[in-house]
Amino acid sequence: MGNNNQITNKKVMENKGKIIINQSSNKKFRNDAYPTVLLLFILCIINLTACYQNSDNVVKQQLDSVVIEQDEAVFSSLDYQTLLGKLFDNPDFDTNETAIWEPNYYDRMTFPVSYDGKCYTNIDTIMYFIDRGNRNCACVILTTYKYGRDYFDSTKIEIGDCHFCGVPIGIVLLSENKEKKWELYRFEKAFTSLGYFGEYKTNKVDAGEIQLKEIGDKWTCLSLTQGIGGNMGEFMSYENLYSIEQYQLGGFPNSTLSCIFSYTSYYEYTSMIDEKIKTVEHSTMKILEKEANYYDIDLIVTKNGKTKTEHYKYADEYNGYIKK
Repeated sequence: MGNNNQITNKKVMENKGKIIINQSSNKKFRNDAYPTVLLLFILCIINLTACYQNSDNVVKQQLDSVVIEQDEAVFSSLDYQTLLGKLFDNPDFDTNETAIWEPNYYDRMTFPVSYDGKCYTNIDTIMYFIDRGNRNCACVILTTYKYGRDYFDSTKIEIGDCHFCGVPIGIVLLSENKEKKWELYRFEKAFTSLGYFGEYKTNKVDAGEIQLKEIGDKWTCLSLTQGIGGNMGEFMSYENLYSIEQYQLGGFPNSTLSCIFSYTSYYEYTSMIDEKIKTVEHSTMKILEKEANYYDIDLIVTKNGKTKTEHYKYADEYNGYIKK
């Protein structure tokens, strides 16, 4: 019986010894691993820090670019040097306050390039209005005339173009911010053309006209009227209304510079055979004011002595007037 107890105690001691030896081995292993684990941990921290720094740099660059873009759209004043200087990338100026700039390929396909390969742009007029948000806004009209040498005297430089070539009209739309600076919200170098023979201010029957018209309760549009002109027995003039407000009356973003109404103000047809006038048509636009809404339009048309009235209403979903 005593021998059995000794044998059993011996096995337990052996097993305990084995357990002690194994625990000692694991402890030794863990002690050896500490420097490696610590090193890996430090490397992870360094990598994470670098990632955050790179992320901060990317965000900072993005913010910087946004600031630059915002600065690009801000003008301290609307004098010709400040406005044209930025819009046309630091052009030269002559004594007539004309910006003289180098056209790129697209410009050469769009603008009338003058005899010297350059373009000449002026501020034609600046018209101010108050928009639906009670902001002071400005509609700046630009004109780019084509200069050429006189056919009979090459020393003379004059404005001129083909019969039906009007002067390109550029449009700049801005609003005044709280710092009394002007923020650009739309710019078109060559939006449309107006006039004949490269001009629109001719003081004749074909003289064009540019003005602002209120077609809503605190909602303004741009009116461009083409003077009477034509050929081969047909003569006509027309008026186009363009949206210049940044927002609709309901507060939603507006489709700026879309044509919202157009009509023929005068049309005449003369037969080339017997040289008798066959058709004469006059149209007059009458704006009907409505409080806190877009105004309606009545178009009074008189054709060969007979008069009728067409009624139009503005529709936001069509960005313009539709006939009722």
